[in-house]
Parts: sequence; C-alpha cells; structure tokens
Amino acid sequence: MKRSMKRSMAVTFTFLLLVTVVLAACSKKEETSNASQPPTQSATQTQSADPSQSASDDGTKDGKYDPIATITTVTDKKPTVKYKDGDSLENNPWTRAYEKEFGIKLKYLWEVDQAQYKQKMNLTIASGDLPDFFKVDQEQFKQLRDADLIEDLTEVYNKYATDRVKSVMDDAGDVVMKSATFDGKLMAVPYTFPTREAAEMIWIRSDWLKKLNLPAPKTMQDVLAIAEAFTTQDPDGNNKNDTFGLALDKDYAAINGFLNGFHAYKGIWLEDANGQLVYSSIQPQMKQALGVLQEMFKKGQIDPEFGSKAFDKVGEDIASGKIGMLYNPFWAPMYPLQTSADKDPKAEWQFYPIVSVDSEPAKFQAELGVNPSFGYWVVKKGAKHPEAMLKMLDYYLTLNESIDPKVISEMSVGEDGSEIWQMNAIIASKSFGNSDQWLRVSGALKSGDTSNISAGDKSIVEKVQSALNGDRTLWGWNKVYGVEGSLGQANEYRKNNLYQTNAFYGAAVSASVDKGPTLSKLEIETITKIIMGKTPIDGFETFVGNWNKFGGEEVTKQVNEWKANNN
Repeated sequence: MKRSMKRSMAVTFTFLLLVTVVLAACSKKEETSNASQPPTQSATQTQSADPSQSASDDGTKDGKYDPIATITTVTDKKPTVKYKDGDSLENNPWTRAYEKEFGIKLKYLWEVDQAQYKQKMNLTIASGDLPDFFKVDQEQFKQLRDADLIEDLTEVYNKYATDRVKSVMDDAGDVVMKSATFDGKLMAVPYTFPTREAAEMIWIRSDWLKKLNLPAPKTMQDVLAIAEAFTTQDPDGNNKNDTFGLALDKDYAAINGFLNGFHAYKGIWLEDANGQLVYSSIQPQMKQALGVLQEMFKKGQIDPEFGSKAFDKVGEDIASGKIGMLYNPFWAPMYPLQTSADKDPKAEWQFYPIVSVDSEPAKFQAELGVNPSFGYWVVKKGAKHPEAMLKMLDYYLTLNESIDPKVISEMSVGEDGSEIWQMNAIIASKSFGNSDQWLRVSGALKSGDTSNISAGDKSIVEKVQSALNGDRTLWGWNKVYGVEGSLGQANEYRKNNLYQTNAFYGAAVSASVDKGPTLSKLEIETITKIIMGKTPIDGFETFVGNWNKFGGEEVTKQVNEWKANNN
C-alpha cells in the first residue's frame, strides 16, 4: 500500500499524468531537443554553474567523465515515443546528449510496460541486481532503505545539486524533501510532480447541453440531472438509446472529482476531529458517493461494461460520441477529447469546476508534490557515480528553460508526434509550471505582444491562434492554453487552495508494505461490486470491517505513530 494505497490501482491515471500531461506540460514548453547536435552545457546553463565543472574527485575533466562512465538504469515504456532513423532506447537524442555533455553512457538493464513496472522492480529488488539509479514507489523505497541497499545522498546532493534542481525541490514544499530524509540523511531525490495541477474538473459535451437546453452545473444535483438527460434524451440525435451520462473506467482513473463532490476521497489519509489520521476510502462520505454511482449504474447512465474497460477504451467511446461527461484534469482536451473533436466537427466540450453536494465547497484530493506512482529517484549503494543522476536531472531542467528554438525543435516533440522529451532518463517538475505558463501565454494572447516570452511559449500562442482560426486539429491547444482555457481553472483551484491534501507524506509504513496489495485489491473489488449492484450499499460496512481486519487497523496505527513522531 503506497502512501495510503492512493492510486495503486490507477495505472491509467498514471499514464495520463506521465503521458498526456506532457501534451500540455511538454508542449507546455515544447522545450527539449533531438540531439544530433545537442546544445552545449555553456549555452544552456542559465542559473548556476554545474559543480562538476570545477570538481575532479568525481572523475570528471572539464565537466565530463574521463574515461566515459557507464551508468545503468531501468525504465517503463512510453507509448508516445517513436524511435526513428535507427534510434533505440540506448541510442537516441537524449542518450547521445548525455554522452556528449557529461561523458555518461546510459545502459538500460530492462524496459517494461508501465503496468508491469512495479512487479518487475520488486523482482529486481529481490534479486539484489540493482541498477545505478532508478525510480521507486513508497513501499519499494522503504524496503531498499531498510535493507541498506541505497546510497545516502546528503553530501552528494549538497555538492552536486544545482540551484535549478534545488529550486524545483524547494518549490514542491518542505514535506517533500522531508519524506525522503531519515535520521538526517537524504536517501532519495523526490520525483516532484505537479500533483495539485492534476485537480480534476468536469468536462461536458457543451453542444449536448445546448441541444437539451440544460444549465451549466452548479451543484452535484445538477451533475446528476445532466447525466440522466444525456442518457435518456438522445443528445446525439440518432434515435437510439446508446449514450451514457458519465465516463467511468475499470481502474477509476476518472472518478476522484465525482467522489470529491460528496467530500469523499479515495486512497488518502485525512485528519479527523480528534487529530487522528483516518483512511479516506472507509469513511461514510465514500458510502454516500458509491450509493449514488450505484443508482446511476442501475439507470444506465454508466456503461455496463466499464468494469472491463481501461481508460483508453473509454477514450474510444468518447471519440465515438457515446459519453457526455468526464471528470479529468486540465489536459483532457489533449487526450481523450481531441479525438472527439477530430471525429465529430460539431463536438464541443467545456470544463466546469467540480461542484458540491451541499453548501461546503468541493475540494479536490491531492498529494503533496511527488509523483503518485513513482515517488523517488534512488541510487544503488556503492554506485561509483551517485552524482550522475543529478547531472542528468539538471540537464533536463536546463533544457526546459531554454529559449533556443533549435533546442526546442530537436528534443521536444517530433514532426511525427513522437515525444522525444520522454527519452530522457530522469524527470522532476515544478508544482505549478503549467499554470505559470498559462499566465504567460494567455497574457500574450490578450495583448498580442510575444516579445517577452520564450520561443516555447510563442509556439503555444501560435497553436492557439491557429485553433481560433479554424484548425480543428489544434482544438485541444486552445481549450487548454487559450485565454478561457482549462489551465485558467487549474489556476483558480490554486489561488483558492481548493485541495484536500493527503495528510500522510512519509515513506510507506511496514504494515502497508505487507498488507497493501491485499487491501488495495479488496478496495477496488468492493467499489466495483457496489457500483454494479453486485454488493448492496450496506455491504460498505462489511468492507470497512474487512479492511481493518485484513491489515488496515495495523496500518492506521503505524500511520498515526508516524504522525506523532513528525509533529
């Protein structure tokens, strides 16, 4: 069980975060490069000098390892990466750039589908044959630390982390670095991520709203009325009963915003009235929300086959005009809604903030700045060059800041749509980088002045303008980055601090390592059975009892011990 078993089942959600956020986050800056001629370090270092330029005890000469250092790692496959011209996992723009800039030859011990990464990493940890650096979740981080298999990075970080790297870590908040520190020792570099920017909003077929003369949602009651109308009033006009009011997938990648409307939160820890931490998925608010979903399912407002459909299959239904409402973050227009716009020239989608079932404002559940599935970058104990990971991370961040059009065109997104930037070996992100970029882009769109923004920002401005001029293939860019784009709503969440953050941010407790898989399976199966009506809603109490019985009570005790020791 991860930091609260949060989204262990939501592989698809992770895919959205790691892949589609890029269509918004990387396009966000479109700022990276293909590396037949990668930018030189001196040309791209804009904040602080790389410490390796003056250091020699790490085996470098003029900033490069001499002789070349072979650094091993592992990775998960990126669906949007397309290798061309003989390129491969170990020979591509990024690996060539690492070798040219730092004398680092990157070697991958294995690559697996993202859904298999956790299992493969568990096997790797069990074998003891660890790569030099790699990404792990909370449970794996604890296992490695307890077994004394990873490096203390305290001195390495202090010496080799540039101001740029430290700025990104500081931006995520003190608790993020604290979560990687034990007994005063930094044992990992957090995989910082814009988790709060992933706050969901309600995406609705606005052309269907208009056709059925329905008002924009202000309450959860409005949402339920829209779902019913989209199911029963033939919004697509084909005289068939073949549309569904609400999108739902088997991994529940698109459910949190709906639950949050009932003040229910899936897979995080909350502080109760007594100051104790309680697991959100077993609270009464979850029962209420699941009861409503069960009624929606009975009425045909949810696809009866959702329990066997991954999010990409739901995306196909959206593209085919079968679904009218989706809870998803700001990047939804890039995927899956762009496919709807491509297939149907009349299809329009509009976002709305999540709404509440009562007078209390709805808050979106959020983590405190680390990637939900891959929380930490760690270095194998005894690795010859533990600082190499930080050099590559700084390089990634450096290119993200580049204003050089050549850099942007060569290592970001290829003409064939391949996301070249995902070929890099290590990532960390600012907490609100996308929202900050929207402020710049929307400002330029309003004023018409692009003289003070980067080449990456200008590129986005041009795409938005093309969309406004009728280029339907760029519809999603305007819906995200336009003056009225969804990042504006993400920024509103930010301004008003409309987040229910996970109160537990420590490494996984020992009970969650042992009991987590069982508890996660129990939770996902119960949610599915209740929604489908296979388990009556009163069976929720049975689930709560079993959750506690099968390890949840022990996990809760240890989480609260953690809280007591961290106040």
